[in-house]
Amino acid sequence: MITLLKAEKRSTRKQRSERKRHPFRTILWLMLAVLLWIVIIWSFSAQSYQQQNIQPWLHKLSQKVHIGFTLPDVQFTYSGYEYSLKQRPYAFVEFLFRKTAHLFVYAILAILVYAGLRYKRVRAMKCIAAALMVVVIIGSMDEYIQQFSPNRTSSVRDVGVDFIGGCFGIAIYTGIRAVRGRKPR
Repeated sequence: MITLLKAEKRSTRKQRSERKRHPFRTILWLMLAVLLWIVIIWSFSAQSYQQQNIQPWLHKLSQKVHIGFTLPDVQFTYSGYEYSLKQRPYAFVEFLFRKTAHLFVYAILAILVYAGLRYKRVRAMKCIAAALMVVVIIGSMDEYIQQFSPNRTSSVRDVGVDFIGGCFGIAIYTGIRAVRGRKPR
């Protein structure tokens, strides 16, 4: 047990010395990761609805997989569009897929910004605020770009979904770090 603690202490010392030796390089890589992720987000925003439509794939998949039960009648309206699991199941599943993609993509963005700032030893609350501000700014710009893509709509609600994704990302990241026995960065 003592040997394990000494080895852990050495690796922590080694990490600190690595951070001191090459801080610029590490920060540069983190900044590049954030910028690359933003470019990926914006490249998806610039695509038309037809380029992102997964309904044809869902139709093909449903021909191979037979569901042996009746779908429940789940309905809701989002940004003026009616979604119904029973009446239009492919549109319903695609909607859930798209919103889940929003959550995931912006969770990753928030994690990258948060981790980069924590690496520089910025206080946790400032890191959270900065990461969520970046999420809202990039999400707003993403929605603005979508206005100019064929058959795409922009929605302030999607910026809210992006914000929630950023919150989840930071919560999951800090939770994993806490479970691993480290102070959340």
